[in-house]
Formats: sequence, C-alpha cells, structure tokens
Amino acid sequence: MIHFTQVFASSMTASMKPHRGLPLLIFPGFVYAFMTTSPHNSLGGMPITAAALSISNINVEQVYYPGGYFRNESRMLTSDETLYIHMRISTGISFVSGMILIIFGILKLGFLSAVLSPTVTEPFTIACFAQSICSQLPSMFGVVTPIRFGYAKTIQDTIFFFTHIQSVSGFETLLSISYAVLLLGFREYLQPVIFHRFKTVVPLEFILYAAGIGLSYAFDFPGVLGFRTVGIYSYGLPKPNIPAIDYGSPLIFGGFVNAIVSYSVTLRSAQTLARKSRDVISPNQELLALGVAHLFGSFFNCGTVAAPVGRGNVNLSMGSRSQLSTIFACIFMGLLIGYAGPAIAHLPVCIISTNIVLFLVMSVTGFAELPRLWRSNKFDACVWVITFAGCIALNVQLGLMLGIGITLLGLIMRSQKPKVRVLGRLKHSGGFVPLKYYEKASELLGIRIIQIQSPLHYANSQYLIQHISAIAVEPFVGSPASLGMDGGSTSSLNTLGLSRNESLLGVLSKKDTIVRGLRSHWSGSVSNLAASNSEVARRSERHLQQRHLDANNDSRAVSPSIISQEFILMADRERGTASRIVLDLGTVGYIDAVGIRALEQLASDLKLKAIELLLAQCKGTLLKQLKELAIHKIIPERNIFPSVVDAVEEALRRIRINTQPAEGLIGEYEDERFWDMPVVPVEGLPVINYDID
Repeated sequence: MIHFTQVFASSMTASMKPHRGLPLLIFPGFVYAFMTTSPHNSLGGMPITAAALSISNINVEQVYYPGGYFRNESRMLTSDETLYIHMRISTGISFVSGMILIIFGILKLGFLSAVLSPTVTEPFTIACFAQSICSQLPSMFGVVTPIRFGYAKTIQDTIFFFTHIQSVSGFETLLSISYAVLLLGFREYLQPVIFHRFKTVVPLEFILYAAGIGLSYAFDFPGVLGFRTVGIYSYGLPKPNIPAIDYGSPLIFGGFVNAIVSYSVTLRSAQTLARKSRDVISPNQELLALGVAHLFGSFFNCGTVAAPVGRGNVNLSMGSRSQLSTIFACIFMGLLIGYAGPAIAHLPVCIISTNIVLFLVMSVTGFAELPRLWRSNKFDACVWVITFAGCIALNVQLGLMLGIGITLLGLIMRSQKPKVRVLGRLKHSGGFVPLKYYEKASELLGIRIIQIQSPLHYANSQYLIQHISAIAVEPFVGSPASLGMDGGSTSSLNTLGLSRNESLLGVLSKKDTIVRGLRSHWSGSVSNLAASNSEVARRSERHLQQRHLDANNDSRAVSPSIISQEFILMADRERGTASRIVLDLGTVGYIDAVGIRALEQLASDLKLKAIELLLAQCKGTLLKQLKELAIHKIIPERNIFPSVVDAVEEALRRIRINTQPAEGLIGEYEDERFWDMPVVPVEGLPVINYDID
C-alpha cells in the first residue's frame, strides 16, 4: 500500500501521466521476488529512478522531436502525445537497462557497485529528491507545469512556480494542507503508539487516498472546483507490448545510467537490510534478478525500478522473512488495479504531490553530515558538493557522471602517491607500530622497518622507489633502541627490554600470539647463533679493539666509511642511519610485474648506499609471484621472510655477527667460530675458499 501511494508521483516525476506507473506495482516485483537473495527488498518505482528516467526521456525526445516538434507531420506535439512518447521511451530504456544488468550478472561484475562511493550517491540522491520536490511542488497548489528541456530542470521548475504564484488554486491548496496536517500528526503522535502496542504500521496514506477519491467523486471536484485528477484511462491489467527499442542508440546511454542507478540503490538496500537480519546477499545474483525484472517489465509498459530501503524496513518491522510478502502484494495490487480502475480515475493530483513531497522532505538528511565530512576529509566533502552542484546545475545524470569521474581521478592520484609508514617498537610490546602515531615507539639501531600501505603497481612504483630510498638514508629521530656493545657491559637486546639470553623472536612470540611459527631454511642457524649473545658480544668487542690498534699502528685515522665495511654497527652509531631496511609488504595486497621489478631496482639502489634490503610478509600469492619472476637474482632468498619478526631477528643477527650488506647474490663476512679466513656462502653450493684458485 505504501508503494501504491508513491507510484503515481514517481510516474509524474518521470514526465508521464500518473496512471502509467501502476504496472510497476505488479510485474517487476513479481519476477524479482523469485530470483533475489534479499528476503526484504520491495522492488518498484521510486523518486531516484524516476528523476533519472525523466532526464533520459527528455534527452531521447530532443533527438527525435527537437523542441517538441513532430517533423513527420510538421506540427507541435500535444501534451498528451508528449507524455505518451515518454512512456514508450521509458519501456525502451527499461529493456536496455535489463539487458545491461543481465550481461553484468553473467560476467559476475557485481563488484562494480563500489564505483559509486557514498560521497557520490548521497548528493545524487538528494538532488533527485530535490528534482522530484520541485517538479511536484506546483501541483500541490494547482499550478500546471510544462515539461522542461535543457539543463537545470530543478531551478527552472522552481522559478516557474514562483513566477506563476498568482495561478495557485485555493481549494487544491486547502486540500493539500489538510492532507499534510493529518499525515504528519498521525505519524508523529499516533503511529508510534500503535506500533509499540500492536506491532503494525497503519497505511494512513492509502486511507487518505481512498478518502480523497470518495470526496472527489461525491462532490465532483474536477467539474465544480476545477481539480486535476488522475483521469480516465484503460482500466485493467496492461497487455504485453514490444518495448520501444526503435529509438536506437540514444537509449544506450540512458539505459546504462539507469541500470547503474537502479542496481546501486537496490544493492545498498539489500545490504543494509541484510545487516539487520543477518542474511547473505549475492551481488551477482542481484544483477541477474534486477535485470530480468527490468526486461520482463518493459513488455508491460514499465519503466526502470529499484528497491528503496524504506519499504524494506517496513517489511522487516512487520516480521516478513521471505519474498512471499512481495508476491502477495503484487497479486493484491493486480486485483486492485483490475477492479478499482474507475475509482482511481477520481484521485486528485494535489494529494499525490503532497504525499510525495512530504515523504521526500522527511527523507533528506544528507546535509547534516556535510560539516562532519568536511572535518574528516576535505576531498570527499568537495566531491559531495561538486556532485550535488552538478546534478542541480546540469542534470542528475551528468552530475552523477561528474561525481564518479572526480572520485576515480582522486583515487588514481592517491594510488600514485601511496602512504609509507616507518614502524618502530614499543618497549615490552610484541609488535611494530607506526612512529607517526606512537610517540613512545622507537626504531632499532641499524634497522629501519618501512611499511607500504597500498598496492604496488606500474602507476606508483617509481614514486615508491624514490620515497623509500629517501626514507632509508634519513637519520634516526630521537633515541633509537641501541644494541649496546661498549665494553660488553650491556647486552645487545637489553635496551629492547630483553634478558641477556633471550632472543627478540622469543619475546615477540610471547607478546604477539599472531606471530606464526613459520621459519626459513636458515632458522636453525639463527637460533644457534642467538643462544650465545654474550660470546658474540665479546668477539665483536675484540674485533673493534683490534681495528683501533691497527689504525694507530698505521698512523691513519679510522674513518666511519672504513669501519662500516667490516663493522656495520659502528657506522650506524656514527652516521645515525640504518644499514638494513626491512620492507613490510603485508598490506600491499596486489603487486604486478612492474612492482616486482621496482623492488629489484630499490634493492640495487640501496646496495650502492651500503644498505641491505630485506622483504617481510612475503606469503601466498605474493611469494609465488616473487619466485616466478626470479626476484632472487637481485634479492637473494635469504632476504625474503614470512613475517616482520623473522626479518628483524635476522637483521639483528647479521649486525651482531659483523656482516656487511650483500654484494649482489653473495655476502662476504668473517665468522671466526668456523673459519680462519674470509668465506663466501652461496645458496645451494659448497663453501668457496678464496685462497684456492
């Protein structure tokens, strides 16, 4: 019944006669009920689709009947002929929309609803409401408005009403005001009490429609008072007709826009209701259901349809659990239209307009969120304002396309300059957090953890290389966690809140239950080396003393660059920068071939600066991509880790045992526990001795 009271206004908003919307009550909803995954959606006409359909009707008319001129008969179209042509055009647009939605459903393109951001749909919805209000406002007071062509339809209708205010009908104004007072008073005071006590919604709009029909028939409003009514039409159910697809290509753009609008509104309603009832919604199935509904309805003079969340909420509040309610509603509406057609002809148009204007005015709440949106994200607020201004100044279709275009452009621009965060560790904490948001977090001396917070692809790879290279050589801010080596009095991990014989991985594993037990092929050697931290500290101290002694004997100053070749930790302390970069790829999500080559270039650039690159969070598809594109030719497999914890622990180990950055595929280091001479470990090959030719 709620749908019945709104369908007349939807038809008038779409620039058609009021009774042309009656088929929307039966055919699209009946087919949709058998295919949808939403048990509460109520499909039919609504102001948003009607406003978009109105623009499409007018645009197609301007192509074939420019200025309302019928070229075949060299005369101007009458008002009734224009409204009939709009009805025929709407069937063609509905047919095209149905075909587009079915194709999208077959191709499983349900994700395309994400193209319509809330910052675009909300102003578009409000603009459609404004267009409907401005087109119906004159009819509330008995002023007949002509069909408008061109841009700024909302502004034209408003100006026309105020310039013809002297044509206002006193009796229609009185009836409209009486209807509004009764409806608002009942909704505000009586309906909440009735619903609280009986859990039912009284269809007062339908009751007032019936009362208006009775008064109009009893007192002959059209003949005595000059009221405009729905008028006489062909009563009964419509017979099937072939849609007007002969209008050709102008229908395609209108059909595409109306398909997107209809699908986005319907899916948003289904998802909103599903969150309340915990149902599962399939976007691809919704495409098919909505497409078939449009296609089937186009053969019965139906225009585009959608499912507003308001009618779905009524179904949900009444305890409906399936689409059986929609099926019975369609059958009831079919009987009503079939047998009550002569009575509907006496319904005053001013009541129809008043009902839809009140409904839309109470539904406009988006402006209240605009100040909050401006404070949180100024770009989104600008998109909101531009979309709304475009819908009002141009038309709702062009405004929608403008909003989508700006949103996608902003998305592309932001994806080209993604955010990169430097991570640090809170003392006695089991994870790594962004330094920007945690003042007490600090970096590990000699190690910088960098997290990429976006996909890595061809559009942003060059920016990321330059940005990460710049961050890598930045000095440590504040007091990074030291690996205290002076005199062996402080363990390398004490400043991180660890005991002398406790590894970093052990504490992180205790603090962070998310850390997996996944280890690479060198994990055994790591644990063995970490077990004797004090011994390693003594050896490192001995090396440092020997270097200073050699330097004094040679009468040369020991420069940080010379020390950095054999003792990275000392260079880190003197220059205050990192010798190893741990790149966290856990939030990348997607990486293409260009992005992987960018990682190789980054590793090469950092190697020239004596910085070693370690990749962390390389799992699943990402790890498979790295292997398939042979990234190990530049970044060895021993520098690729399944978690940040693993990468950090290995970086600490390499600093502790006096390693230097890898030279391409190999890393030369001294390890006096096993060999007396420099060695070169190569993965998969035996140890190579430099002394043997």
